[in-house]
Amino acid sequence: MPNDNKITDTELYIMKVLWKNGPLTSHALFAQMETESSRSKGTLKTLLARLVRKGAIRREGINERHYMYYPAITEDEYITKQRRRLIDRMFDGSAKNLLLNLIREEELTYEDLEQLLREIKEGKS
Repeated sequence: MPNDNKITDTELYIMKVLWKNGPLTSHALFAQMETESSRSKGTLKTLLARLVRKGAIRREGINERHYMYYPAITEDEYITKQRRRLIDRMFDGSAKNLLLNLIREEELTYEDLEQLLREIKEGKS
């Protein structure tokens, strides 16, 4: 993200709505959020303003009371940045240590491991 400020879990929920649905008017975004969340319109406006300040979304005025909201970063960009942060913070910068931890600690099937090996081999070609 441009400001590199962390997106909270609640803010991430809004980002996921925008990534899934594309740019939305404030009215459409509020309607979408109200059906999936118990948050008030005032709370949503506050969260949107924070995301704008953080550079995660941008808004353009439609008229005096309505805006169009756009994600300023893609979901892939966000995931990549968060993965890098996790690897740096928890695994001393080692992607190998992350993968070894996942293999040891998570329920991976033999098919999962075969797929991982295929992906590794394709990435090396």
